[in-house]
Amino acid sequence: MSFTVLCSFVLAFYVVLWFFDSFFKSCMHYPYYAFLEGTGLKIGVFNFTWKTTAFNRFIYRWSKNLTRVLRKWFNFGFIFAIALFLPFAIWTLLNFIFEHFHESIQINSVPEVKAMLPGVNIPASDFWVYFMAIGFSSIFHELGHAAAAAQEDVQLLTVGVYVFAIIPIAFVELNTEHLNSLSITKRLKIYCAGVWHNIALAFIAMLLFFSAPILFSIAYKTDIGVRVTGFTSDSPLKNPRGLEDSDVILSINGCPIKNAKDWSYCLHVAHDRYGICTSAEYIAQNDEIMMETIKENDVVECCRKDDLYSFCFEYMEPKSVVDTVLAGQYSCLKPRDMVKSKLTKCTEANGYTCPRNMHCLKPSLNNQTYLLIIERKDNHAVLYLGLPYDLHKTVFVDQYFPRSAIISFFSPMQFEKLLRYIFIFSLGIGLLNVLPCYGTDGHHIARNMIQWLALYLNKNGDFITFFTVFTVVVGTGITVPILLYLFYKAIFIDNYY
Repeated sequence: MSFTVLCSFVLAFYVVLWFFDSFFKSCMHYPYYAFLEGTGLKIGVFNFTWKTTAFNRFIYRWSKNLTRVLRKWFNFGFIFAIALFLPFAIWTLLNFIFEHFHESIQINSVPEVKAMLPGVNIPASDFWVYFMAIGFSSIFHELGHAAAAAQEDVQLLTVGVYVFAIIPIAFVELNTEHLNSLSITKRLKIYCAGVWHNIALAFIAMLLFFSAPILFSIAYKTDIGVRVTGFTSDSPLKNPRGLEDSDVILSINGCPIKNAKDWSYCLHVAHDRYGICTSAEYIAQNDEIMMETIKENDVVECCRKDDLYSFCFEYMEPKSVVDTVLAGQYSCLKPRDMVKSKLTKCTEANGYTCPRNMHCLKPSLNNQTYLLIIERKDNHAVLYLGLPYDLHKTVFVDQYFPRSAIISFFSPMQFEKLLRYIFIFSLGIGLLNVLPCYGTDGHHIARNMIQWLALYLNKNGDFITFFTVFTVVVGTGITVPILLYLFYKAIFIDNYY
């Protein structure tokens, strides 16, 4: 499912929702309004809101029962958010600006910041995981505000969820008079509680992600390869001579694969050019070289044009020993037969050297094409001429092998994917909310920090108003254009290339 199809479904959903909302408001005016008021629903243009008071008493009792623990929890979170995470967020924002808008400056240590959209830079099939991860991160964020407010006896009015298009945003409504009557430090604890919860949630998700193989080891086997679980509709590997469902992949170009991490690593190093060590006897018996012709892109073709299974290979001169075969000579051979028994690579890093009585033959390919040799368990190797990107984006694999067929319907990879998205979105929500941008927690954090500074410097209300407005205007003026740029870049620039 593409981004366009996903947008079409979202548009259709809101059109239907708007139609029934308008119909019931005109034909069943009083019963429908009573229904909306009773359920807490509110429907708008490409959004809807649901809020309730049903959880107020539970949140209040839960927070009061854990008063001693939660008080230390939020005290530490307040210090961490202000002293460490706020400087980190500002540093990340400024470095992002320098990296993207000053080409002469290259900062390799900047964390990658980008917009993530289903069907654009993440699979549209991950929509529900995307939705759940954002929703859970947002709910945990607001739970921090609610619990911290209950610690200070601030009245919780309502909790709810606001959904804009496909993005769920949880929220809590607090009694403003109660909140403003607190000291600056207590208000800051409440405003920082959401950011602190996002940091803690991201850390927990990371721990669970890395411990998942141990947690699921009783029911699943790992470190024996990766299993093909499916393909995208346009996958070039999905053909009679390609990969099949349930294939167990053991290596790519001789790079051993035991788990999903190895799979990603081997696809990355598959961009390295290499040769295949081949015996002189095999070359003499199987070489079908024709008259050499050189294409415009300098790729040598030495095989017949109608031969679909042979490649032109170039002899690479070993750098460590004297050899009678010089670079610039070619042979036309079938690569599948060359790797039937064993793939022995020779690379520039090791001087293109091979065992005795063997020659290093490198495929004659252009700069945009790679020969990928995918070795499978209990099946012959698959040879693919293309890009490692094709495997990464169009072939789905799983590193977990169920010990029993009863649990084959579920894979811990789904749980890992949810954890990965929770980590990304939770940190993203925390970073966005700690910055002094209008409408975020950072707006209130900045105002209270300026009030704190004014109290220390013995300044009046004009000082507070000026620097609050200045800080929020600057923060909003930087943050909002960057967010718009990230979404534009994800949809129109990165997706194009």
